[in-house]
Parts: sequence; structure tokens; C-alpha cells
Amino acid sequence: MHLRAPVGFVPAGALCYTAGATNAREGYAMPQQETWTVKRILDWTCGFLERHGDEHPRRSAEWLLNDATGLSQVEIYVNFDRPLSPEELDRMRAGVKRRAAGEPLQYVTGETAFRHIVLRCEKGVLIPRPETEVLVDAALEGIDAAAASAGGPVRALEIGTGTGCISLSLAYERPGTRVTATDLSPVAIDLATRNRDALHLADAVDIVQTDLAADVDPTLMGTFSVLVSNPPYIPTDVLAREVPAEVKDHEPELALDGGADGLDVFRRILELAPRALCPGGMMALELFEGHLGQAAELTRAQGGWARVEVREDLAHRPRILVAVREGELPASSPVIGEKTVEVDVSSPQPEVVARAAEVARSGGVLALPTDSVYGLACAATTENPAHRKIFSIKRRELSQTLPWFVSREGGLDRWGADVPDYAHELARRFWPGALTLVVRAAADVPPEYVQPGVLGPDGLREPGTIALRAPGSDFIEALLAELGEPLAQTSANLHGHPAATSAAELAPQIKAEADLVVDGGPASLAVPSTIVDCTGPAPRILREGAIPAADIL
Repeated sequence: MHLRAPVGFVPAGALCYTAGATNAREGYAMPQQETWTVKRILDWTCGFLERHGDEHPRRSAEWLLNDATGLSQVEIYVNFDRPLSPEELDRMRAGVKRRAAGEPLQYVTGETAFRHIVLRCEKGVLIPRPETEVLVDAALEGIDAAAASAGGPVRALEIGTGTGCISLSLAYERPGTRVTATDLSPVAIDLATRNRDALHLADAVDIVQTDLAADVDPTLMGTFSVLVSNPPYIPTDVLAREVPAEVKDHEPELALDGGADGLDVFRRILELAPRALCPGGMMALELFEGHLGQAAELTRAQGGWARVEVREDLAHRPRILVAVREGELPASSPVIGEKTVEVDVSSPQPEVVARAAEVARSGGVLALPTDSVYGLACAATTENPAHRKIFSIKRRELSQTLPWFVSREGGLDRWGADVPDYAHELARRFWPGALTLVVRAAADVPPEYVQPGVLGPDGLREPGTIALRAPGSDFIEALLAELGEPLAQTSANLHGHPAATSAAELAPQIKAEADLVVDGGPASLAVPSTIVDCTGPAPRILREGAIPAADIL
């Protein structure tokens, strides 16, 4: 479509229209024997739509005539005497009938303009509004700030993409920006994908059908510089009493109804934001004007926000909530590829720690640096599928258990049972460090991580054991604190191959199959840990590694 609505014009579908009569018989029978010129059909359509309650009948008539003939607005007015072909007249007649019945103009024409792009617009998907362009302005501020800090492209996350108008505008106006756009509706996903492909933005915008960000690549969580959303925000009673029928009868309720106070989805996005955003990242949301103050207070009460403000729309009504996370934007982007981040192991970046924790929390496998060698790790939780995946990655039979990384303080007694005094003394001397202690497993250690005890001469099986270590790595310690769970781990190598001592040494299969590779440079020791059996009356060396046996016995 060649027509563009002028700035400030709110077309059909916005809340300014009130549908009038919908008499489907009035005036539709255009005399077939008469010649319908551009001027005649324009004038007739204006009058007809005005009688049917269209508050902008001429603009509607222009849009419909453009859709039927392909003539631009200027071409319409310099071609008054041009007759319409039978095909054009049929298309015009059908469009006028739909518009007179109260259907939004954007659905009738199948197209709408938004900022600098033109989008397909179809039933089942929310029609973009001019006020949402202000939301895009706010999101662009966040992208520009992050790009200036990082010195390169940044990531943005949109919740509830609809037509894709926000995500596609961000990618179109800021080339190089990588956007992840989500929506729960399969109709919206299909339309947004078609709009993306028509604009040749497939390399810049990933579209995911999911609830909020549930199925977004967990390795991306904590890396987004901007989280933007125009969620359903009209309070239920307002939707029922005050919203024109043209909107509530034609546009999807899923994209309109925000619950009793219009903040149902907002509250869920607010809960998500700290996990999705990097330090210094921006959240920008379009919300109901009457409850923006409440939303701002909820955001401040959550904590962790350096700045919270409310901005006005084009009509100077409160419309946009902008909040910026505490902390500094990354000086450089930690993202190397889709699954690789760099970390300073002595002073780990919070965004990298958060991203690694989210991957582990979501059932992913990490390839990460330790103080000894590189390891494969997962959250040590019950029935975690990543536990089995680690053995698959290593090409090793699922016949052994995985040692745990535990916190430096209290980890031994929390997960061990009847820990002997000499084990405590060894932990005091060598933790944090490259010493693994095999002890009786506490009762609440999930069974898949417990090595079954041997059968005694009396036929009874001894208590199961677990191998625990508190590594000398500030990154691992920070990750354990962020995750709130121990890490089950083993060396990052294929079975029978030497352990990798740097990310560069990781086998291609490991890099391909791990959910996140954390590159911390060369491991400080480059030697596996020493393993000591602490289940008997005296310590017994099971494997001599970084710590000499003579220092232990």
C-alpha cells in the first residue's frame, strides 16, 4: 500500500472510532451500467461511510481506493476521471462493505504503516498504534546506550510481538541489533514472521512462539540490553464499558485484556526482567494510563532498579514505563557466538554469571573453566536431564556418578553425612582448591548423584558416597551463589582423551553439544584435582593430582 497516515492520525482500530449503523443493504448495489470514476467512487464512499459512523470517512475512502487500485494519495487526486475496472470496483465494493460493518481499516486493506516500515496486518493480531512509536523511541535509547558502551551490536528482547512492529523497527532502524521476539499466539507468530521476511530481517530478528520468554534460548538470558513490550493492559471493566466495539469486537482479546487493574501481564514481565537484562539494561513497557503510577511503584519496590520513570505519549498522556537496572552496561559484549561467552575468572562479570546460572537452572550443560581443568557441569538437582546429557557429550556410559562443586562455607557438612574430623581438617587446609573429598552422602542428595556403597561381609550394603570439592575459582563460587544449588561436574573431555585446560582445547563435539561454553582462558593449574576417600578411619588417595599425596597423608 502506498498511502501513509500522517503523524498523529489514528486510523481505524485505534480507540477514536465509534462504529455506527451496519446496514449491509444500504447503498451496496452500485448500478452496474454506470461508469465509476475515481472521483465518483471517492465521493460516494465518503458519504456512505460517514452515514455509517466513520469519523474519518475521507481518509478511509482514500485507503480503500488505494487498496483497490494501487493509486497513491497524490495519484488519486490527479486521476479523478480515471474509470475503475470491474475488478477494481469489485474490490472496492467488498472493502467498503467490511469497513461500514465496523471492521478496522487495517484488516480490510491488510496493511498498515508504522514508523519507517509497512506491515501486513490481519485479523487475530493487534493493530499497531501511533502511541507505540513512542515506546520504540524509548527502546532505541536503550539500544544506543548499550551500543555506545559495548562498542558494537547489542541484544533486545520483545515480549508479545504481534505484527512484529516493535522488533522489526528496532532491527530496521539500528542495523546490527539482534532482536528476539516472542508471542503466545500462533497467528501472531506467523504474521510477524512474514513481515520479518518481507523486510529481509531474518538475520536480525528471531521469532519464538512461547509464553513470555519460557522457550527463549536460556544462554541469552542476562545478555539483553533492552526488554520491550506492549502487553495487554486494558483493565477488564474498561474493555467492557469504554472501548469502542470496533476494537473489542475485532481485535484479539488476548492482546487487550490486562486483568482487573491492567497489570496482570506486567507483573509477570517485571518478575522476568532481572533475569533477562544485563546490568544497566533497560525495560520499556506501554501500559494503561490510569495505572502507570502503580506499575512504577511496583517496579521500585522490587529493587535493583537505578531509575524508574513514566513518559507521555503523543497526546501527552502517561503511557510508557522506563526502568534501568542497577550496574554498568558491559564495556564489551560477552557474547562471542550463539553459545560462547568470555569471563574474567578472578573478577567475573555479573551478566556472565547470571547467564551461566540461567542455563544451568533451565536444565542446560555448561562447559566452563575451573582452577584445575575445564569441566562439564549442570545443576545438581533431582531428575535433571542435563545429568544424562553430560555422559552423552563425553561419550561415556552412564555407570558412574558426577562429583559436585560446593560452596566454600558449609558445603562439606551440608551434603556429606558423618564426615570424619580428618576430612574437615583437609577441607580447612586445601579448600578452596584442587582437592576432592569422597564422603558419605547426606540423606537429601538425589540418588542419581550417589555412588552406591559396597556389600559388606554381612551382606549389607554400606552407605552411598558423594565426591565434593570447593574449587579455587571466584567464578565458580559466584556461579554457585547465583544458582543456589551445587554443580554436578566432570572433566570436559571425550572419554579416554586428555582433559582440556583451555576453551580452545575443547573438542568440537563438546563445543557443539554443550548449551553454553564459558571461556576463561587457560586453567590456572592445568592439572586435575587430587581425590581422597574419606569414608574409612584414615584418608586414602584415589587419584593423585594437583595436590601431592605426601601433603595429605
